[in-house]
Amino acid sequence: MRRMTLITCCLIAICLHLNACRVAQILSTQYSANIASAAYGTEANHPGMNDGNIETLATLPAQNDRNFIIRFAEVHPVRKIIIYNGNLFRFEMDYLNPETGEWETFDTIIQRRNIGDELAQAQFTFDRLNFQTKMIRIAVTRTVDDVIVNKVIAEPGDKIVDRRTTLVGQYYPHYRVMQPAIAQIREIEVYHLAENK
Repeated sequence: MRRMTLITCCLIAICLHLNACRVAQILSTQYSANIASAAYGTEANHPGMNDGNIETLATLPAQNDRNFIIRFAEVHPVRKIIIYNGNLFRFEMDYLNPETGEWETFDTIIQRRNIGDELAQAQFTFDRLNFQTKMIRIAVTRTVDDVIVNKVIAEPGDKIVDRRTTLVGQYYPHYRVMQPAIAQIREIEVYHLAENK
């Protein structure tokens, strides 16, 4: 009798486990192929950004305005984005609203400071998104390679990040000016939900 009860319990446990695995598979989110890939007709302002190779670097010159942009062949729904980072520290994630023609920010990133031995966080994942667009922009405001210098007089075109009146406890009015560096990312991936078959 005990043996029969043990066998029955084992069979019930196996059935529950198999059903739980099937339910988890049904409930898990299934994503499309990477629609940011150049193979799907998506264009980027630097080809290294969507070439499918994480080892290549997409770079933008050291300017105050540094925007990585991808353009899909048509308007797509977007549910998840993955950025493989090079040296980005602060940036905004924007999409072009197809109805208004205006850029809209869906996330602003300020990197964590304590990330181990690395200077820049290696990857950023944005999920649970729900918008449609033809273009996505990464608007870079800081990289880990940017340098902040003190200037008594700001010049035209300087990116002033702060204005202070003291330096080492002494009255000394000056500007904190960012000298931008080259912005780098390795790859961008964009997904929408997979179609049910």
